[in-house]
Amino acid sequence: MQATGNNPNQPYSLSIRLHADGLSFFGYRPANGHVACETYPYVPGKNLIETLREALDQSAIARWEGDRLMTCALTQSPAMQVPLDCFHKEEAHALYRLTYSSGERKGKVYYNILPHLEVAQIFTIDNEAEKILCQRFPGIRFYHSHTMILEKMWMLEKQGARRLYACFLEKEMFVFAYREQRLAYANSFQADVLENAVYFLLSVWKNLGMDAQADECVLLGRHIIKPHVAQILSRYLAHVEELCATDVYRRSTLAKNPQMPFDLLSLWVNII
Repeated sequence: MQATGNNPNQPYSLSIRLHADGLSFFGYRPANGHVACETYPYVPGKNLIETLREALDQSAIARWEGDRLMTCALTQSPAMQVPLDCFHKEEAHALYRLTYSSGERKGKVYYNILPHLEVAQIFTIDNEAEKILCQRFPGIRFYHSHTMILEKMWMLEKQGARRLYACFLEKEMFVFAYREQRLAYANSFQADVLENAVYFLLSVWKNLGMDAQADECVLLGRHIIKPHVAQILSRYLAHVEELCATDVYRRSTLAKNPQMPFDLLSLWVNII
């Protein structure tokens, strides 16, 4: 998708995705449905900050003119979920630092509130990256990749059904489950190797005490190993379902875009 169709009088949304493979810039003009994407992969010898600075200098999308409806950054950094009745925003920083090891807890702490689930999602943004983005885009909002996915799939839960979800995002597999309309489990695993993804899923399935004949495993997102994971899981579980973006977001034209990441789609559909 090329960054074309500039119209200075047309409002638009700009999203910067920070993911395992690099950075991606997405621009969206709701008035005409135009979506543009630019990808800046990490290369040897360049860190996140160097890649981000070069991306901002080169990006045509970041130079789109007009009144922005929304500017946001979406990250896949380690995250934790806290029930709202136990959450105090002034304690978010200390709680995150206590939960993660020194290597994972660096960065500026942010949180998203998930109103339907009654959960606060706590995560971090690299300090220097956060500073650069806030200077370049005053008013930018930060979201975690899992936030809107958790909210949306909760809304689609079947009454009385027991499901385990796995959403594939680049090299990550985000696994989660609900019980009695509350979040019961959420964790991320590496998903770059087929056998590892299957092992992690079946381990979570067993630990949650799920029934191989009655309960369901639902696979979301896009990944080269996703259909192979489904095929292997079907040997052990009676109900394995692959959902594509159009299955989840039936009314959204954005869901038909094959290059739209599932986490960004979930964000845009819910907040634009």
